[in-house]
Amino acid sequence: MASSADFGCSGGCGSISSNGSPAILFTIVRNGNGIQLQGLSNITLAPSRTYLVEYNAEFNTPLLGRVVSTELRLNGTLVPGSQTSSFPTTMPPGQNTPTASVSGGAIFNTKSTPDPSILQLVGYPPAGTSGTNFNGVNIRVTDITDYGTVSLTGNNAAIYGFGYVDVANNEAVPFLEAEVVNGSGILFSAAAPTVISLAPNATYFAVYNFIECPLLSGLPVRVQFTLNDRTLFQSLSLAPPLVDGNSRSGAAGSAVFNTGPGTNQLKLVNTNLETIKFVAANVNIVQIG
Repeated sequence: MASSADFGCSGGCGSISSNGSPAILFTIVRNGNGIQLQGLSNITLAPSRTYLVEYNAEFNTPLLGRVVSTELRLNGTLVPGSQTSSFPTTMPPGQNTPTASVSGGAIFNTKSTPDPSILQLVGYPPAGTSGTNFNGVNIRVTDITDYGTVSLTGNNAAIYGFGYVDVANNEAVPFLEAEVVNGSGILFSAAAPTVISLAPNATYFAVYNFIECPLLSGLPVRVQFTLNDRTLFQSLSLAPPLVDGNSRSGAAGSAVFNTGPGTNQLKLVNTNLETIKFVAANVNIVQIG
């Protein structure tokens, strides 16, 4: 059985310093020996393996309208594609502390050294604001190198991009690099930065997140996957409008879908009528059938 684990915390999971701090965790479920909790914040991973990690986190800040960011760090280095930012904090009904939440994830490989590798979920507070805390955290980690007898999950990829890119109406968001590509069922080339090529007659699970700067106040930003330029409606996500068009917002979405015969091209598309400036975008995708 492949190793998997679920780590979490609720009711206060550590304060976040100005330079960033890892979340405090407890083990909820653990299968196998390849994934373990070391101390309060370090998740140890076996060498030379492929992992799928998903996370959710909730924060509180001392002031309204503040954005908190998170990322996964492996052996002290950013896992590309794992970083995301919250919506500006709001005051939930019945509470007296501004809160916000994020979700994200990544597929990545561990190297042969160090053994074990150390994974952390690190939070970063709003610039110039102290008093930010993790309220609750959940991290799910799965070793997908040899996922039982289902060898198809060996086809997986983690693709990321960043850099303040203008994307027009119904145009695709460009990516920079495939940080991880395992198997042959998913292909990406920087020569065609908006296209992820997929195998014919297969089933995929794809997750994305993005950070954008709408340039217009009060504008919600809509993003969806397309497959061969046909919209995957189940993948819709909506970043909330901001009072300041130069601030950042973001959202995340996902879809399970089937490819057809022949060429299959997956894209992440801006469906707004307006041109949107994308700060970062990430896609993690696994062939599941």
